[in-house]
Amino acid sequence: MASSFTALVVGLPALAGALVLASPSVAQATVQDPACRIHAVEALEKGDGEIPADLEFLSDRLRAPEFARYGGFRLLDTIDFQLQLNKVVDHKFKSGHNVELTLLGEKDSKLELNTKLKRGSSSLVDMDFVVGSNQIMLIPVRRGDQTIIFAYQCKH
Repeated sequence: MASSFTALVVGLPALAGALVLASPSVAQATVQDPACRIHAVEALEKGDGEIPADLEFLSDRLRAPEFARYGGFRLLDTIDFQLQLNKVVDHKFKSGHNVELTLLGEKDSKLELNTKLKRGSSSLVDMDFVVGSNQIMLIPVRRGDQTIIFAYQCKH
């Protein structure tokens, strides 16, 4: 059975401002010990609508209209990415997805990053973005009937 992939990027202005795409000219990084924690969350078609305790930090976002069709959510995996300027950090998640994250620089106290999200040999997402400290960015991807939401949260 052929599978189709779609991705939707959701900026979270309620937490720390809108998501801004990075420009091609990238500033030199000046941040100390930048790191990102990425959570893989399965969006379930059926459920009671309750957000589990381990996902409470995402509750406002998971209750947004973009995710209203889902009856529940389940945390699949959490992985920390320790970043260095222009070095690709690659981790495989229990969902079978690989996430590559690269620190491109820092501008106006925000990290400029590139992420590549893959499943097997299929590239699902390849994008540059800017994120403030503790801001959360969601990238949901679909594969057939399954939806996995990758929640990026970075600090510097």
